Amino acid sequence: MKHSLAKWYLTSVASAVTAMSALAQTEAPERTQLDKVEVTASKRTQFVVDVPYSVSVIGGAEIADRGVTDIQQMQSVVPSLFINQNAPGASRIQLRGLSQGVGYGAALVGTYLDEISLNMPDAQRSLDVPLVDMQRIEVLRGPQGTLYGDGSMGGTIRFITRAPKLDKFEAQVEAGYGQLSGGGSGWRANGVVNVPLSTGVAGLRLVAGHEDLPGWVDNSVTGAQDINSAKRDYLRGKLLVKPSENVDVTAMFFHTETDTKNNSGSSADRTIASYIASPTNDKTDLFNLVVNADLGGIHLISSTGYVDRRIDTTAELSAIYAGYPFKTLVMPKPTSGGAYRQDMSQKITTEELRLESDDKGPLTWTAGAYYRKTDTHSVTSDVWTDATFRLQGGYDGNAPTNVRQTALFGELTYALAPLWTVTGGLRSFREDAENVGTKLPSGFAPPGTPSTIYNDQASYSANTPRLNLLWRYDPKSALYLTTSKGFRSGGFNATQTPREYGPEDILTTEIGNRGSVLGDRLQYEVAIYHSRYNNVQAQDLAPGCTPATCQALTVNSGQASGPGMDITLSAALTKSLTLDASLGYSDLVYDVNTAERNKGDPLNYVPKMTASVSLSQRFQWAPAMPGMVRLDYQHSDPTKMIIRNQGVNVSSDAVDTLNARIGLEMPKWQVYLEGRNLTNSNSITFPGIFGLPDFRVAPRWLGVTARTQF
Repeated sequence: MKHSLAKWYLTSVASAVTAMSALAQTEAPERTQLDKVEVTASKRTQFVVDVPYSVSVIGGAEIADRGVTDIQQMQSVVPSLFINQNAPGASRIQLRGLSQGVGYGAALVGTYLDEISLNMPDAQRSLDVPLVDMQRIEVLRGPQGTLYGDGSMGGTIRFITRAPKLDKFEAQVEAGYGQLSGGGSGWRANGVVNVPLSTGVAGLRLVAGHEDLPGWVDNSVTGAQDINSAKRDYLRGKLLVKPSENVDVTAMFFHTETDTKNNSGSSADRTIASYIASPTNDKTDLFNLVVNADLGGIHLISSTGYVDRRIDTTAELSAIYAGYPFKTLVMPKPTSGGAYRQDMSQKITTEELRLESDDKGPLTWTAGAYYRKTDTHSVTSDVWTDATFRLQGGYDGNAPTNVRQTALFGELTYALAPLWTVTGGLRSFREDAENVGTKLPSGFAPPGTPSTIYNDQASYSANTPRLNLLWRYDPKSALYLTTSKGFRSGGFNATQTPREYGPEDILTTEIGNRGSVLGDRLQYEVAIYHSRYNNVQAQDLAPGCTPATCQALTVNSGQASGPGMDITLSAALTKSLTLDASLGYSDLVYDVNTAERNKGDPLNYVPKMTASVSLSQRFQWAPAMPGMVRLDYQHSDPTKMIIRNQGVNVSSDAVDTLNARIGLEMPKWQVYLEGRNLTNSNSITFPGIFGLPDFRVAPRWLGVTARTQF
């Protein structure tokens, strides 16, 4: 049955693609011109052609057209973007070859929801944002330390939600259902409603949704099927008030909760021998208040934010503890299992205050101050199925870190001539971090052994400059040159030695060209860059440790450098047929030999190349019955995981996926057939080490989505 359905689906899509050009052509929607696309990447509204560094802008219409629900599904569409997802909500976002790895440490890519940062110190899980009712996504490539601060070393991703409309009621409902090949079925539903509370003065926009995410991994021990299924609920509200012509106030609330039954690691036959369940509950509440006031030639922007996130997770480590002496001591039975559990909460308060000049005259400027306070509480413990004592004990404290950040930043842009502008910026940053808590004694410790008190304190500071030069040599094209620096603070390990690791920084120089030609039928951007990455934070194990006796830690592992390139193309092949292509290349490798790496080794979990090609066509099924069809191909090269002093040198597979969508688009309702991973690829995306399972591409998904507007 499933084979027949897949065959029918592929046949119908292939037939549609080959036949559409023979149907009566219809006018495609007017192509968006680069010189008319407004973005806020530089924290002021400007046309994308005037942004003096590499940026991708994905509009809300394109997000809906692709039928994606989170950015992980369209990672190859953005050059040099690579996202590893081991379970829903457990994404590690990488840009331009910078990898977070799997140790401790802050994010390397900044993520923002409107004006509030989603990054969390040491959480190692990027917050998934449902791509529902989005105005656009902006992906800023390269270090963004000047305007976005600590952690934006590879770049910054900004999710911009739709603003409430103050003069119009509107609503939308969407529902989808589908089946995974060899796995479970799933469904999702979401709704959007916009209510003008006072015409021209106040409006409210609400978004809510639920997703039942199917599993595809079976437990060979218990016989349970599809053990990695998950559920996600979310609610977002946005209130806009304009008390006067010169002032607007926006208040946004966002709640999301994801419950995952088990991670998605498995063998090639999509099974796993699991003795202990590894569920995760990830819940976040977020609030952001933004005040924007025109003071007459100067704009004042205040962004106040609060994030409360709780992650309760269990990671099964039975394979690691299966060797001598632990097997006989704490896992004596064939059904024995061991796991590591962590319950962590983080409460983050932020305030950013900016002053911006208007765009009159040759000189424009931005100046601001930033404050961020993170309070963390974490409790960890070991879990055993056949033992009554702990092997490594546990931990209760504010680990990984409590953090207080302050920063002053500014940027000046001066028009040297009608076609030339130069921009200089600087951010002065300081972070104070602490790790205070109690480590419980080992199960092997003599009775009465006291707990170990950790009381780590450290401060980190940096100045991150940026210099941009932009040449508008054509009304619709520009050449830019950028040099920018990014910085990431150090932190503390959970192991005894070494306790602390130091900060790292990166300096990137790029030259790029973007524009549109042939009457906007071809739009492009090409950027070539070189990065020098100092004091690289990398994963290791403490000296004298084995995987069974020590947790992963972070060390500073020398210097890396290398070139890279980003390319995006969008071409109107006919009035109704569009081709989009992207390519990202990064060859960032270590320059020195260390205990963990050899000279020439790549950074862990980084593909050298990512690429995508998409074909999209509008047509008429019949008179007054418009339709669409699209094919999306995505590729990423294999990645490496190397820890040489632990004998680790493994690779993932090259990942190639083909997605398709075909639909009927009436003015008030639409219905689509869609498929993801149509070739049913089983490629490894994240190789397991020390006996842990690999993570693989989710199997083929076939489904249907319907949407209606009011």
